[in-house]
Amino acid sequence: MASTFKSSEAVVEVIRNYMEERCASDPILAIKYANPAKSIEKALNYVAHEVQKSGLTIMDSESVFGLILHYYDENLEDVPNVNCNIAVAKELTDNEKAEVKEQAKERYREEQLRELRRQNQPKPKAKATAPKAGTEINVEPNLFGDDF
Repeated sequence: MASTFKSSEAVVEVIRNYMEERCASDPILAIKYANPAKSIEKALNYVAHEVQKSGLTIMDSESVFGLILHYYDENLEDVPNVNCNIAVAKELTDNEKAEVKEQAKERYREEQLRELRRQNQPKPKAKATAPKAGTEINVEPNLFGDDF
């Protein structure tokens, strides 16, 4: 299927995990989820289409999961492909938070060091400029030329 929307593997993985958890406790949903005519990619396209119809640009997880369940529950016609990006928010682990914080500190140090170096560079000397039009030049005229 050639789709025009882009979803990361993280999005597909979140939806897959959610559906597998729901299917473990709901055998009817499990049968519908196993339907070969439906796929997570088509479900995500359905969600993108519904979000676009609503005029929203972002949607909370519960609403997305509700639309995914609706897609698998109902016999919906395929919707036209939607050109969009789909992303998932991810809760960072403590190690990831520490790593991101360290990277931010390092970027800040580099920026401050660049700024200090820029401030400590010698300022370029002003270039001599030609006198402005209409100003007098202090030169004594010589009637006999430069030879005398």
